[in-house]
Amino acid sequence: MNENMNENNNPEVTAEDTKNAVTEEIEETVAEPSIETEIADETAEAVIASKAESDHTDEDAAEITKKKKGILQIPVIIALCIVAATLLGYFAFVGFFLKEPEGVTWSDEHEDATFYYEFKNDGTFQANVGSIEINSSYQKLKSDDGNTITVGTNFGSFYASAPATYTISGSRLLGNQTLNGTYGEGYDFTLKQDTKKIYMPDVPEDFTTDEKIIGAWVFKYMGYDIYKVTFDKKGYMTLEFVQDGTKYNGVYTVDGSTINFTYCYTENVAVPIDYSMIDDDNMTFMGYNFVREGSAAAEATPDQQILTPATPDE
Repeated sequence: MNENMNENNNPEVTAEDTKNAVTEEIEETVAEPSIETEIADETAEAVIASKAESDHTDEDAAEITKKKKGILQIPVIIALCIVAATLLGYFAFVGFFLKEPEGVTWSDEHEDATFYYEFKNDGTFQANVGSIEINSSYQKLKSDDGNTITVGTNFGSFYASAPATYTISGSRLLGNQTLNGTYGEGYDFTLKQDTKKIYMPDVPEDFTTDEKIIGAWVFKYMGYDIYKVTFDKKGYMTLEFVQDGTKYNGVYTVDGSTINFTYCYTENVAVPIDYSMIDDDNMTFMGYNFVREGSAAAEATPDQQILTPATPDE
């Protein structure tokens, strides 16, 4: 017992031993992580691994989407190529191989004037010279003996209701097509592809009008529209021969009881026309009784008679 007391009472040994014991305990505490630290480290590693796996998954998904888009674009590109090839083929056919009169404005020189002709897909025919316009119809016939076209009016190079044999050469795309026609009676004609030009006279600088005449007027006979005349506020006028589809487009000015009408053929042609107002819906014009289009007078008088023009005083 005394020995034990002596060992415990030895200050040198006890201090050194204590110091060493404390140092070892601290080092062990620092060197060896706690259970909580190990769990935290494991959790962090799991999060990092999960994020890496997620990033990899996103990259795979983006790559798959990109590949899908590429696959889907292939049919679209093919379809666009087919459309482009079809359009190119169509324009090449129309431009170089189509030999039909429709869809082209044709012209020729006739009686010192340039006549323009259009054959429309709906079977109507329109022709122009100066400011004059004519509307009619046409028919085509294809046979082994040759292609023929029949226009329903006399105008320029065409005889009414007479079939003309024709051939077309040149390129529509290049604008150099020609139509060579013949009536088989020594009358040949050649039309060329062209751009239509309308020659409208200028409104007179001293233009004046009568407000009562503004609008459209018709002369009827036996229930049919024979003539139609239209006046506007700006000085333009159209005189139409309804039954044969001819329109004289021009300008006008009012001078007292005279309407001075000017249209263009090879040059401007001025025509003075007498008129007088009977009432708001009836007018004497060219010696005929015209009624305002759409008025009660137009509906109530289907059988109008020609009025004899007044004889001027000598």
